[in-house]
Amino acid sequence: MKIKIVAFILIIVVMFLYGRQPKQIVDDIEMPNIVGYDYIDKNTIQTTTVLPVYKPDKSIENKALTVEGELSKETLGRLQRKSFQQVGNGKLAVAVYSKKLARRGIGSLIDTFHRDPKISEKLYLTVVDGQAKTLLRKQYGEGDNGLFLSELIEQNIDSGVIPKTNLHYFLSAYFSKINDPFLPLIQKKGDDVIVKGIALFKGDRYVGTLGQNKLFVFKALIENITLGTYKVRINNRENAIIQSINIKHKYNIQNIKERPNIDIFLNGIGTIIEFKGRKLNQEEITKIENQMNEQLERQATTLIRSFQKLKIDPIGLGDEVRSRTRNFNDQKWLKQYPTVKVNIKVHMVISEKGVSDGE
Repeated sequence: MKIKIVAFILIIVVMFLYGRQPKQIVDDIEMPNIVGYDYIDKNTIQTTTVLPVYKPDKSIENKALTVEGELSKETLGRLQRKSFQQVGNGKLAVAVYSKKLARRGIGSLIDTFHRDPKISEKLYLTVVDGQAKTLLRKQYGEGDNGLFLSELIEQNIDSGVIPKTNLHYFLSAYFSKINDPFLPLIQKKGDDVIVKGIALFKGDRYVGTLGQNKLFVFKALIENITLGTYKVRINNRENAIIQSINIKHKYNIQNIKERPNIDIFLNGIGTIIEFKGRKLNQEEITKIENQMNEQLERQATTLIRSFQKLKIDPIGLGDEVRSRTRNFNDQKWLKQYPTVKVNIKVHMVISEKGVSDGE
């Protein structure tokens, strides 16, 4: 009998506590899937969200809300007051930071996402060259802006233009003692948006940019490439476009206990789809292969030297050394990193030839 009484009391307590929880009815909540942040001054940021409004004719209108505040949680409260319905953040797909804000640090804003259980780790983060507000208030196509920008980033990842990136990857590098994060850099261009390059970070601060011409080699150093495209310059008049490129990288690290010496091997295969020069034969193909190897080696070496000069490690050389080192010392590595010798070895094979514009 006592057991039944205790069980009854527990049920009453649970029902009482549950009944006190605020209820959120999905139909009564506006769910933006994109948010943008702009720098106003050292104490104020501007937050813009875009709410997709579905009309009876099945078209979509983007309703933008902009407020100013000190923290993103504070601005969310102000957005609530500007909307006739409650604003939630459970469907956010993209977060955009202006370059001006990123230079001053986005750590507090990233921390807000990190602590919010409603935010997916698959959330795309990106830096915009310009104002986030200006970018988000423009209508792109007939769909909602959040879907448009998330598909833009996803397509550039899938097509081999930029490495995999989202909130999870950023946080992994951000909280690492030896790695540094990076994000896609986008730009509004007329009525469209393009991926302009990669925004490099030291901690939570934007410190530099990789242009489009450096993205292929940057991705190749970080992850294996499938279906990539690369332009080989033979001379001032001749160049070749290599497509369907598959590249795998391999690390060989020597003298680990003292000062590591790192060899990076890039091995791949591709197809010539366009060649402006003489008629293609095996001799010309071999020449293009050699030129591609030299060009990639030179670009990769220059890229890594620039990272060492900035004292950032976005490609994860420290992780490669740590994975091979017993009792790895973070501080020792950070002191060594700017002068560590890194050698790039590229071996590309052209398996087929396509269009030729030779005589």
